[in-house]
Amino acid sequence: MRNIKVDLRSDTVSTPCHAMRNAIARAELGDDVFGEDPTVNHLEETMADLTGFDRAVFMPTGTMSNGVAIRAQTAPGEEVICGSNSHVYVYENAQYAALGGIQMHRIDEAEDGCLPPEIVDSALSRGDDQHFAPRTLVTLENTQNIMGGLVISQERKRELIDVCRSHGASLYLDGARAWHAAVALDLSIRDVLSGCRMVSMCFSKALGCPAGSILLCSAEDEKRVRYLRKQHGGGMRQTGILAAACLFALDHNLPQLSRTHKYARILARGISHSPVLSLDDPNPQSNIVIAGTPEGKAQAVVDALASLEIGCLALSPSSLRFVTHLSLSESGVKYAADVLSAFGG
Repeated sequence: MRNIKVDLRSDTVSTPCHAMRNAIARAELGDDVFGEDPTVNHLEETMADLTGFDRAVFMPTGTMSNGVAIRAQTAPGEEVICGSNSHVYVYENAQYAALGGIQMHRIDEAEDGCLPPEIVDSALSRGDDQHFAPRTLVTLENTQNIMGGLVISQERKRELIDVCRSHGASLYLDGARAWHAAVALDLSIRDVLSGCRMVSMCFSKALGCPAGSILLCSAEDEKRVRYLRKQHGGGMRQTGILAAACLFALDHNLPQLSRTHKYARILARGISHSPVLSLDDPNPQSNIVIAGTPEGKAQAVVDALASLEIGCLALSPSSLRFVTHLSLSESGVKYAADVLSAFGG
């Protein structure tokens, strides 16, 4: 890969600052599989208290966290309702079928990124007919990644929760970037996550940690979650090295997150002036900007921008994704915006 100075491919490319590295080096450690890593235990207790859940279980990745959560809430042979553009459907290697014997039933998201409650209601209304697989779980993604970091409103979430409850179904939140939703809505993390049976949140995206996710659940579900984590290969040992970075990020990186939303708006303004690029949303709600290209030219644009030391991803033959993060500088973002404003001219 060419030398990329302004890397907008994903917020996963962010790197730990020196202070975070120092926190990692000083971490008190133990064997987490035995429940003896004090730094992991502190992180799990902190996250449970912060979010209002009974328990929090540290996971190495968001994909594993999603996989464990969905398996913990379902049984083989069941169907899970999800969005057509959701991470659990598009980007997770059909893990639910391969590992859990679970089928995903996809529904197209509305323009705001939420599953339409009336369509979910219809999908859950099949009753107990023995010809049909049970549908007991609905998944939601907030923020919605490939639709441009869309933030699901509290009102829409409550409508979906009411539909689920009326059918005895649970709502699971893939909240990998729920930190961004809380900042955008000016609400507490606890409010944004309320009403969901389980929630997964990533530290390696919004909060700039080298790795790590957390799965929030009830005390009743915790034993099943930890069993499945071990089965998935997520029983790690001196995991406090990672957990220390997450604790640092909660104190120091989370309060800075609005800066990445400002960066996204700067990029969007630049793209809006490009002769050849178009915007799905000229006012990004969080830290993701989706741009359109001429038909079939997305990868060519990626390559051309790379030659100008700017990294981005092709989501499709005619669309690009730019993601801002805390390792970027405002001057670097402004450089990228200036290049994008003149791109194709």
